[in-house]
Amino acid sequence: MKRHAIAGLIALGALLVVALADVTPPAPRADGGFSAERAVHHVEDLLKAPRPSGTAEHNRVGKELERRFRGLGLKTRMQDGIGVFPADIEVPTVPLGAMRNIVAVLPGTAPTGRVVLAAHYDSVPAGPGASDDGAGVATLLEIARLLPRTLKNDVVFLLTDGEEQGLLGAEAFVRSDPMAKGDVVVLNHEARGVRGPAVAFRTSAGSAPLMRLYGEAVPHPTADSGTASIMSVLPNDTDFTVFSEAGWLGLDTAFTAGGAYYHSPLDDAAHLSRASLQQMGDNSFALTTALAQTDLAALRSEESRVYFNVMSLFVHYPGLLEPLIALVALGAAGLLVVALRRRGLVTLPQTFARFGLATVPVAAAGAAGLAFWPLLGALRPEYTAMFTGDPYWPWLYQAALLVFTSAIVLLWHGVLRRARTQPPTADAPGPSVRGGEPAAAGALLFVALLGVVFALLAPGSSHILSFPALGAAAGWMVSLRTRWRVLALTAGLVPAVVLLGVSAIGMFDLGLKIGGIAAAPCLALFLLLVLPLADVVLARRFLIPSVAVAVSVALVAAGLVADPFDRSHPRQARLAYALDADHRAAAWGMAGTAGTAVPWLRRYADGQRADPRTFFTDEVAYATVAPVASLRPPELAVLDDRTAGGRRTLTLRLTPTGAAPITGLRTSGEVLSLAVQGRDLGRRTAFAFHNPPTSGLAVTLVLRPGPVELRAFEQDHDLSVVPGYVPPPSDTVNMLPETTVFTTRSLLTS
Repeated sequence: MKRHAIAGLIALGALLVVALADVTPPAPRADGGFSAERAVHHVEDLLKAPRPSGTAEHNRVGKELERRFRGLGLKTRMQDGIGVFPADIEVPTVPLGAMRNIVAVLPGTAPTGRVVLAAHYDSVPAGPGASDDGAGVATLLEIARLLPRTLKNDVVFLLTDGEEQGLLGAEAFVRSDPMAKGDVVVLNHEARGVRGPAVAFRTSAGSAPLMRLYGEAVPHPTADSGTASIMSVLPNDTDFTVFSEAGWLGLDTAFTAGGAYYHSPLDDAAHLSRASLQQMGDNSFALTTALAQTDLAALRSEESRVYFNVMSLFVHYPGLLEPLIALVALGAAGLLVVALRRRGLVTLPQTFARFGLATVPVAAAGAAGLAFWPLLGALRPEYTAMFTGDPYWPWLYQAALLVFTSAIVLLWHGVLRRARTQPPTADAPGPSVRGGEPAAAGALLFVALLGVVFALLAPGSSHILSFPALGAAAGWMVSLRTRWRVLALTAGLVPAVVLLGVSAIGMFDLGLKIGGIAAAPCLALFLLLVLPLADVVLARRFLIPSVAVAVSVALVAAGLVADPFDRSHPRQARLAYALDADHRAAAWGMAGTAGTAVPWLRRYADGQRADPRTFFTDEVAYATVAPVASLRPPELAVLDDRTAGGRRTLTLRLTPTGAAPITGLRTSGEVLSLAVQGRDLGRRTAFAFHNPPTSGLAVTLVLRPGPVELRAFEQDHDLSVVPGYVPPPSDTVNMLPETTVFTTRSLLTS
């Protein structure tokens, strides 16, 4: 029996490897349909340098992209407009700006609407954005080359401006462009890393028919309604946020592994995974081709749908079945408990006690996942500055957390296994047994009940628990009635492997800091279901957990050795500069409390302290006195100042110097309304305008009567203009290259 159980566990491990390989992106192709090798050439020869909106590089890239789409025979134009960051998202300084979107149209022969393929062509100041979002841009160019020219529906290739600055180009397009009206289905392309599966991680409301078509059309489906359900309540903003709020139907696709390279100088063509690009392109090309021949008006539905991919299959069914399936799984777990009680293997009080105690290993695993990244930061302080909370070489650390989670579950089980039940009674006949079966049965009940909770509170996500619980209950039930007990238990755990096991490891694509918090509890739930099979081989209850803890410590130590910081894997720092032009005072700003985690920052962090609130907002928490640079602030002119009816109205002209891509204003006092270049910003008190016109910005500010202080500022991304600035060494990159110069004006009375 023990040998058979070991064989069963090995078989489940092999199945997990196969299932993980199944979600691995396909090998890149050089020809034959969508070609990642051809698409990546656009990244290599065009998207090589940072290109924030308003910079010369951004303008150069935009003109070249327009030329390339036009060269493919598409009707191509620039769409100009002023975009504003979505009003329902609170930020200290609201971004807006003059955006230039690229719109290329392949007209349909009998359109029922239009299919919009979207990506953004701007980048963050710190890096060239080869993945974010050069991969999306390259995908659109390659699909534009491949698509037949006689499709039913219009196909629009939309390259938005200012996504990194605040979804500005998307907002400008949706608000004013004629192509944004009518029945629109959008496929948005994004990246939060440089590798990994291209996951359709978010959908719009009413997308059930669209996801059915997705499952039928795409060659490498990777999507989960549970992820979409969770993302719908989290602030994960891409251009898709704007498209969805505009009522467009569609889905958001991204790959997220390799987050250490994200928003950094290393987000370049050399680190962009061709396989991830191939999967994104294959899927988008196939789905676009299908959508271009579909009645788009018929794709919208109020029906909810559960969907997920497993072992190359795309499973989907009506959302109405979700709570029913969860209740069936809970009922199966309950029937199993009854069967175990009749055989004298459990008592009801004991099982329900273990059911309550099942929260302990899951909560402990969550706590371990939460504490793991801070622990690594304590061992290697430079990790605390990593932007996405993920190292360059995360695999040994991931293994360490998974092994430690296994130790938690096995220790919990070992403690309960030693706890004897009460002696047999008339109500609970049978021999006195230790707590193995009650613990496993209680854990199964816990997972099944959790599936019901998910079905009610997070629709679309319960399948990750309900099917594993149902399979485990069925396998255990069959094992009670057959001599092939181990085979039945192993077969019953297949859903747990392909859903919970794969999900636990897949969570790490989000990084150790975020993904670890989800991966560890997910693995704990998986291991709770494996207990009936594992219990056969766990003779020495505390030896294996002790060994697992030692292995996890060794894996962490090995990870520290295997993940050094060097030129290929640089430390990440955040250094900004601000100048008060009125008082000729300046400061260096850093995100950390002292900046000493990164050696390069020490020369700036060890100076005389300055108040960060005087010079900075948002990301800066620590400041020191800096040399005064020869920078001029923008000119702020008060054109009109009048008070009437309990309202003070200021008409201002904010004129940039012409040297910086960002100009803005902050104000004190109670703001009743703020308008910039005709765009109403509501009651917001500060704005940053990207790509400002050289003629200046028209600003109308309405406040309560009384004194007001206005701070006008400009921002650029070139720290070399600051005296005494020393660029980072080759083993360090600056993730916040920002220079700000400001002037303050006080208006006491109107």
